[in-house]
Amino acid sequence: MGKNKQPEWLKREVQYFNKADESLAGDAELAPIELSILQNYFDADADDPIFDTYQLEPIDATFLKPYTTLEFDFEKYDYWLAAYTNNWEQTKRDKGFMGQYPLPKQ
Repeated sequence: MGKNKQPEWLKREVQYFNKADESLAGDAELAPIELSILQNYFDADADDPIFDTYQLEPIDATFLKPYTTLEFDFEKYDYWLAAYTNNWEQTKRDKGFMGQYPLPKQ
C-alpha cells in the first residue's frame, strides 16, 4: 500500500449534535476522499492523516456535499468531521495509517 493510500478500514463521517442539549443526533459516513484533498482543505501538513475531529461550518458543508447525502441544518445541529477504524485488528496488523492509529468507532 502506498504511503498515503488510505486503507479500507479507515472511515470518515460527519457527526452531528443537537444544539439544544449537545446530544449526538446522528452520523453520516462520507464517500472516500483523497487524503491530499482533505489536507489541502484543512491546511494540514502532508504527514497528517486527518484523524483529529474538525468542527464544521456552513462553508465546510459546501465542500463536503459531494461526499455525503446529509442535509446540513446549522440552526439545529453542530457538525464535526471524524475518522475511525471499522477493523481494529487489521489496523494493528497494518501498523496504523501513516504511523498513526484512529480509534475504533464507539
